[in-house]
Amino acid sequence: MSGLSRPRRLSWIASAFLAWGLHFFVVYSLQGLVCGRGWSPASAWWGMGALTVAAFATVAWIGLRARRVVAAAGDDAGRRFTARLVAMLCVLALVAMGFTVLPALLLHPCE
Repeated sequence: MSGLSRPRRLSWIASAFLAWGLHFFVVYSLQGLVCGRGWSPASAWWGMGALTVAAFATVAWIGLRARRVVAAAGDDAGRRFTARLVAMLCVLALVAMGFTVLPALLLHPCE
C-alpha cells in the first residue's frame, strides 16, 4: 500500500481539478465583475491571463511532482499507480483550463 494516508492521497489526486475549479470560478467571476461594474476589458484580459499562467504553473508543478514520485516509487505499485493517475489528471486539467479560458479571452465581455 502507498506511504500516503487515504485523505492525503485523495487530496493529491483531486489537487489538479481543485486548481481548475478555482481557475474556472475566478475567471468567470472576473468576467462578471467587468460587465457589472464597467471595468476595463483590457485589465480583465490581463488579469485572466495572469491567473491562467499561475493556474497552469500550479498544475504543471503538481504533474512534475507526480513524475518524480513515479520515478522514486520503486516496487510500491499503489504509490506508482496514484502518481501516474495524478499525472494524467494534470494533463486533463490543463486541457480543461484551456477550454475554460479560451472563450473568455476571445469573446468580448458583456455581449
